[in-house]
Amino acid sequence: FIVLFMSQEKLNLKLDKQPINMRQFWLRLWRLIAPSHQQIINLFVLILIAEGFQFVGPYLFKRIIDLLAVFKVEDISKVIILIILILLTDLVANLIDYFSDKKIFVITVEAEKYLSINAQRKMVSLGLSYHEKENTGNKIFKIQRGIDKIVSLLENFFWEVGPTIIQTVLTAIILYFFDWRFGLIFTLFAPIFVYLTAKLNKKIAPLRMSRHDMYEKAAGKMAETIININTVKSFVQEEREVREFKKIKQDTRRIALLEFFKLLKFNYGRTAVITAGRVSIILFGVYLVWSGGLTIGSLVFIITISEKALISLFRISRLYDRIMDSSEAINRLYILANQQPDIANPAQGLKVNAIAGKIEFKDVIFAYKGSNLKVLNKVNFKINSGCITALVGPSGGGKTTVARLIYRHYDPASGHILLDNKDLKSYDLSSFRKFLAIVPQEVEIFNASVTDNISYANPAVGAQAIAAAARMANAEEFIDKLKSGYETLVGERGIKLSGGQRQRLGIARAVLANPRILIFDEATSNLDSKSEKLIQEALEKIRKDRTVIIIAHRLSTIKMADKIIVLEDGQVAEQGSHFELANLDGGLYSELLKLQRLGDVE
Repeated sequence: FIVLFMSQEKLNLKLDKQPINMRQFWLRLWRLIAPSHQQIINLFVLILIAEGFQFVGPYLFKRIIDLLAVFKVEDISKVIILIILILLTDLVANLIDYFSDKKIFVITVEAEKYLSINAQRKMVSLGLSYHEKENTGNKIFKIQRGIDKIVSLLENFFWEVGPTIIQTVLTAIILYFFDWRFGLIFTLFAPIFVYLTAKLNKKIAPLRMSRHDMYEKAAGKMAETIININTVKSFVQEEREVREFKKIKQDTRRIALLEFFKLLKFNYGRTAVITAGRVSIILFGVYLVWSGGLTIGSLVFIITISEKALISLFRISRLYDRIMDSSEAINRLYILANQQPDIANPAQGLKVNAIAGKIEFKDVIFAYKGSNLKVLNKVNFKINSGCITALVGPSGGGKTTVARLIYRHYDPASGHILLDNKDLKSYDLSSFRKFLAIVPQEVEIFNASVTDNISYANPAVGAQAIAAAARMANAEEFIDKLKSGYETLVGERGIKLSGGQRQRLGIARAVLANPRILIFDEATSNLDSKSEKLIQEALEKIRKDRTVIIIAHRLSTIKMADKIIVLEDGQVAEQGSHFELANLDGGLYSELLKLQRLGDVE
C-alpha cells in the first residue's frame, strides 16, 4: 500500500496534459463509427420502446395491490386480466429485447470489421517519414486497443448505459406525474451524484493518460525485442530486455493502483448520495400513506421504479468511469485516423500510362524533420533515360536520400525534382510509383511462399512469369533446391534464406514489377563475392530498356555505369564515367578507388 502515499510527480505523470472534452470525445466517436449511424438510430428507437415497457409491469402490479387492499369478489376478474396483461407485457418486452440484442451484435461486429479495415488503410496511406519515427509496437497497440475499446464501449452503451439513462429520465418524469415532491427528491440527489462522478474523472484523467502511455511503451518494447531477437540472443541480453520490460510494467502497475485508490475513495461519497436518496423517498412515501395521501400500491410502484433508477444511477457512474477510461484509447485511435500524410497527393495529379525515366535534380536542398543538418545542399544532376547511373561517396553523403526523394517519400525543402521534365509533385503518387522498383540493402521478405514474395508487386501473373523473373535474377538455382520449390514458406522476414538469396528474391520481385526505373540501394554491400557476382550478372540481364540507379559503396560493382555521381557532405563532388573519374588527379572517386584497391575501405 506504499502506492497510496506515492506522489504523482515520482511516477513522472503527464500532469500538464488536459483531459479530453467529453463533447469532443462523443463527436470523435460518432465520426469513427459513421458507417453505423442509421443502424444506431434504429436501435435507439427499439431501446426506447423496450424501456417504456419496463414501467408497464410495475404499474399493473400497483393496480393489483390497490384492488387487493380493498378486495371485493367481483374484482377477481380485474385482477386476472391485470395478471394476463403483465404476462403479455413481458412477452412483448422480451421480443423487443431479442431484436435489440440482434441489432447490437450486428453493429459491434460490423464496427470491428470496418474500424480494422480503415486502420489498415490509414497505415498504408501514411508516408514513410511517419513510420520511421513511430515505434511499430506502439502503432499496433494503439490500433488494436482503440478498436477493442470502441467495440466494448458500444456493447456497454447499448446494453447498459443507454437503457439506464432512458430509464432514469422516464423515472423522473413518472415521479413528477405521480407527485412532484417525489420527482423533486429524485432530481435533488441525481445532480450531486453526477457532480461527484465528473469531479472524480477530472482528478484521475492525468493518471489515465499516463497509464495509456505506459501501455504503448510496453507494447513498443515487446515488439522491439521480438523484432531484434537475433541481436538480443547474439549478445546474451535476454535478462536485460526482461528487466527493462519489467520496469515498464511495474510503473504501469503503480499508476493503475494510484488511479484505483482515488476511484475507491470517491465511491464512498457516491454510495452515500444514493443511499440518502433511497431513504428520503421511502420515508416520504410512508408518511404519505400514513396520512392518506398515497395508496399502498402507488408507494410500492414509486419505491420499485425509484430504487431501480437510483441503483442504476450508480451503475451508470461505474460505466461512465469505464467510458472515460476507453475515451483515452479511442482518442488516440481518432488522432491516428486523422493523421495526414506528410506527402500530399495532388488532387488533380498527372496520371501517366508510360514514362521515359529521365530524372533531374535542380538546386535540391533537403533536411530530415527535426534536424538542421542539410543532407542534400544545392544538389544538381541529371539521370538520363535508359542509362545506368551510379551514386557513390562516403557514408552520410545523401545517396539513399536521393532514392527516397525520387520515390517522393519525402519532398525537398527547396529546389525541384523533375521526372521527364515535369515536377515530381505534379504527378499522382500511385501513377508514377508503379513505374519504379527498388532493391534495398535489406530486402523485406513476407512470411509467405517464394511465389507470393516474388509476385508481391504483380500478384496476377502466372507461374511462368514468376519463374522467368527468378531466372533473370539468378534465383532459380537456389529455389529449385528448396524442399517445396516455389511454394516453400520462407519464414518471418525471410529467416530461412541467406542474405544473398533474399537479395535475389528482391531482384526477382523488382523485375516482375516491370519498372521503367530500377534502383539498387546498396543491394550487394553485405554479400559474399559469389552472391555479389550472381547479382551483378542479374543486373546485366535486366538493365535493357530501363533507367537503372545503383547506390553503392563497393566501387567494383559500378564500373559498367554510364555515369557516376560522387556525393560528399550532401553535395555533388564529381560526376562522369568510371574512366574519367578514375583518372582525375586529386578526385574523391580516384582516392576512394585507390583505398579500396589497398583494402583500407569498402
